[in-house]
Amino acid sequence: MKFMKCTLLAVLILAGQAGALAQELTPDALAAKYPSGSIQTQETAEQALREVDQQRGAVEQKFADQQHDCYSRFFATKCLDAAKEERRVSLAQIRKVEVDANAYIRAARVVERDRNLAEKRARDAANPPKPLTEVAAPKQNSQSAPHDPDEGEHRIAAHEAKVKAQQQNEAAKVSERAAKFEAYNKKVADAEKRQQEVAQKKAEKQQEAEQKAAKAAKSQQDAAQAKAPASSSAAASTPVPAAKP
Repeated sequence: MKFMKCTLLAVLILAGQAGALAQELTPDALAAKYPSGSIQTQETAEQALREVDQQRGAVEQKFADQQHDCYSRFFATKCLDAAKEERRVSLAQIRKVEVDANAYIRAARVVERDRNLAEKRARDAANPPKPLTEVAAPKQNSQSAPHDPDEGEHRIAAHEAKVKAQQQNEAAKVSERAAKFEAYNKKVADAEKRQQEVAQKKAEKQQEAEQKAAKAAKSQQDAAQAKAPASSSAAASTPVPAAKP
């Protein structure tokens, strides 16, 4: 009984630590922890995927809580739209880390498989098959075919040429996969750069619009202040007609 209590306590402590970790690491922090191209080892990729699962669960739980809170408000639609947008942005950040981690794992598996194939072909090339012995002719055939001493060498040379061609083909495939992986990383980086540029231009336009609005408001205020004294002076200078006797 005492052992079961200790085990249950340990499980609760670990669960609390995992929940605290998921709460501390936000989607923004996760994206900053694993920027594009930073995942370069199997261990890092697996750790990133574990944190992705934790964050996705935390985001969905937060969205469920926000939905429950929004339904108790008068303007529920506006509240729900804001919660949905926050969830969309958070999941997009999490998804980017997940894509990078899975891409590295797939590329690492391809490299490992190609290396194993190359090693196998190298072993085959180092130990070529022995030439086949000439089959003895039947007794009734008194005239056997003449033996070609170069036949075995030709067979070995053909096998080595085939192995070499296969190795070259596999090397070309490895280079092609590496180029595709590099192109994918560049595409992701370019997309991020374009998003940053669009966000910056949007912020600049908004700032420019705010400055124009502030300038227009100030001009209207100055015009109103300049018009007020002129109206007062005109009223003061108007003569009052004398009363008739």
